[in-house]
Amino acid sequence: MLLADDDAVSRKLLSAALQRSGFEMLVAATGEEALQLIGTAEADLIVLDFEMPGLNGAEVCHRVRTHAREDLRSLPVIMLTAHAGEAEEIGCLQAGANDFVTKPVSREILTARIQTQLRLGALSDELRWRNEELARWRTAQEADLAAAQATQRALIPAMRPPISGWSVQTMYQPVIQVGGDVFGWRPMGHGRWLFWLADATGHGAAAALFTALAAQLFHQACETAGTPAEVLQSVNAAFREFFHGRSFMTGCCALVDPAGTLTFSSAGHPPLLVRRKDGTLESFGPHSTLLGFQDHLSDGQSEVTLAAGDAALLYSDGLFAFKKPDGERFALSAVADTLGAATPGATLLDQVLARLRGGSNSEPCEDDLAAIALLKI
Repeated sequence: MLLADDDAVSRKLLSAALQRSGFEMLVAATGEEALQLIGTAEADLIVLDFEMPGLNGAEVCHRVRTHAREDLRSLPVIMLTAHAGEAEEIGCLQAGANDFVTKPVSREILTARIQTQLRLGALSDELRWRNEELARWRTAQEADLAAAQATQRALIPAMRPPISGWSVQTMYQPVIQVGGDVFGWRPMGHGRWLFWLADATGHGAAAALFTALAAQLFHQACETAGTPAEVLQSVNAAFREFFHGRSFMTGCCALVDPAGTLTFSSAGHPPLLVRRKDGTLESFGPHSTLLGFQDHLSDGQSEVTLAAGDAALLYSDGLFAFKKPDGERFALSAVADTLGAATPGATLLDQVLARLRGGSNSEPCEDDLAAIALLKI
């Protein structure tokens, strides 16, 4: 601890008293000497006489608070003043002092004030350390999320498949960097393509691992299965083998051919919506329970034929996760209503999303948004 006081007697008595209280002391007779000691010796607190010739206590405190070294700028300062008036107290605090004690100085009071400031300093150091740790953790987490985001983006196909007689639109908007939704497609021979969409639980790096696994399982299933129901059965069996019923996800598959036939199967997923050219709507599924919930799924699936101008929509439940102005969450019917009101064409998905947001309370959606629109042309 550093004590600066121009009065030799006061300096000697106060230094001895503080040493008896257990403090190691450095002493200075002037403000200039105090600044020299502060810069060269280690002190965890400064006691300054407010009135000193040359650099007084206020000026020394100001220089400490504006010092180039951060550790010195944060040193606690207790000012000693011979006046008990409000102006002097304000002057001490305005100078940057943490506290002040009026003369004649009581050793007990000064010791208590010093111990208080040292405790506050220790708490401040701990808080600073925890904030630094938190910043390091956040940097590491952001790096992990960035890597997970890059991995997940690589799973989402960049090029839409060239299907004779069909136009494909997609939408993928995770609620944070990495979401739990994923989709893809595979050619199935004879001009047919199988589209799949899955929704895993959660967000972040863990969700990225789930979606990476889901993508792999769906692509593997497409190599051996011939129908959407068989694909879901295969994915369910592998998912159960990995997690033994401890994790679940929803999923759906749609197999389309150039002639316009669409075969659809879903496991705990929102139903397929078909919008006819005249605006009428049809709904199909779900056909079975969640993927990973039980050993065997139902082999149910639906078949529908689309004509030119018709459209089919596969989507995750994020599309009806928006909230109304009164705070109530949208119902599933909101997606059907917006699809029915949209105009078929190249902007169909954009229209659906814009209408859903337009009818909401304007708050960001709390879930991932993923959808595939299949338009018969």
